[in-house]
Amino acid sequence: MVAALAGLVGCGARPEAAPVPQPVALSTPTTGEPSCDTGLQFRMTTGDSAMGLRIRGIEVLNCGTEPLELNGYPQVKLFDEDRQQLDVQVLDGSGGISRVDGFDDPPQPIVVQPGESAKSAFMWKNTNTSIDPPQLARHADFAAAPGGTFQPLLTSDGRDLYIDLGSTGRIGVRAWYR
Repeated sequence: MVAALAGLVGCGARPEAAPVPQPVALSTPTTGEPSCDTGLQFRMTTGDSAMGLRIRGIEVLNCGTEPLELNGYPQVKLFDEDRQQLDVQVLDGSGGISRVDGFDDPPQPIVVQPGESAKSAFMWKNTNTSIDPPQLARHADFAAAPGGTFQPLLTSDGRDLYIDLGSTGRIGVRAWYR
């Protein structure tokens, strides 16, 4: 058997790989231009994952007609695949999850003109120290400020949202910045 496999490898052939499962569709449309009913759009931008620490950038686009004044933190709600809200502690800044440059900078007032955007990010660790199943968010809703209208976070590439919180139940949110 080993000789047969070695022969295949030597000839450039390889065993068939298992098919990659297709992702489940998001609850928000990913084709065409997203709507701008509220004058804002929240999009996930960049990401970084290392040693259990996860960081995802977000931006809010002012697609309305009036300037948007921000001075604080985005508001976040996380949901499982059935859109049931997860019991998650949302922390201003890193909340002690990890030290990342700029993440604990205090909020500064900024004005986002129509067509412009502001940035933020959220972080979590996927540490699991429990026998309970890990918390897994498949949907996120954001609001620009307390009392604001929540709306779905759109991924920049149309893929599913996957926030694997493990058993930590905590997510840190960076203040809005330029």
